[in-house]
Amino acid sequence: MGKKALPLYVPPKGSHKGENGKVLIVAGGSRYHGAAVFCVLGARRFADMVYFMPGEMDEKLLFAVSGIPEAVVVNELPEADCVLAGPGLGNAALNLAKLRRKYAKVVLDGDAFKQVEGNGLRGCVITPHEGEFRALFGMDGSPEHVRAMAEKWGCTILKKGHVDVVSDGRRIALVKGGNAGLTKGGTGDVLAGLLCALYAKNGAMEAAVAASRANKGAGELLFKEKGYAYCASDVAERLPETVRWR
Repeated sequence: MGKKALPLYVPPKGSHKGENGKVLIVAGGSRYHGAAVFCVLGARRFADMVYFMPGEMDEKLLFAVSGIPEAVVVNELPEADCVLAGPGLGNAALNLAKLRRKYAKVVLDGDAFKQVEGNGLRGCVITPHEGEFRALFGMDGSPEHVRAMAEKWGCTILKKGHVDVVSDGRRIALVKGGNAGLTKGGTGDVLAGLLCALYAKNGAMEAAVAASRANKGAGELLFKEKGYAYCASDVAERLPETVRWR
């Protein structure tokens, strides 16, 4: 894939609520509240509806997410175009088989990788960093290895790093940019939420490349203003300026 941005779905005139993407985020638990919040913040401007299901019931987690007016907290699986599962789950159990039966588009991130391997990845989009990639596949996350593992397991991989590597097993894209401010906790959750929202109405490869570029681009805008002194919620706020629709 070249440097030219892939075109993304543009909401048509005359469309109605829900027609331009509905997503479900399964995230957070008794220990990690922020991960769920950051996922919702990453998704909320790019999907018509953002449903949230906690990984485990926790009053502090529900209070944190309910402070985001766009988040619709649910306790049963809703109708949605795409589901993101894993960020901040900790040791909470993830019923991935149930999610895969319900939803055609699945994004896995964070703690989901502790509960899935091999064929469980098939058909999913996954977003590991280097350490998670090594734990999943037993090798480093070089572009060649990312492409090979995506092909072997029938998934799309966005391997996060100084240069993000995105592959669906056939195509491969290297996304440069960003800066060390993006090492802050929560920026990967923002990326996962954005990816889920874009994937709802786009192909896996297109959504992953666009999300990677937008996340890094937001970091670059913030660096010009704040140096390295920015955080994950700042990144989420700048995404509307960096998502390339065409």
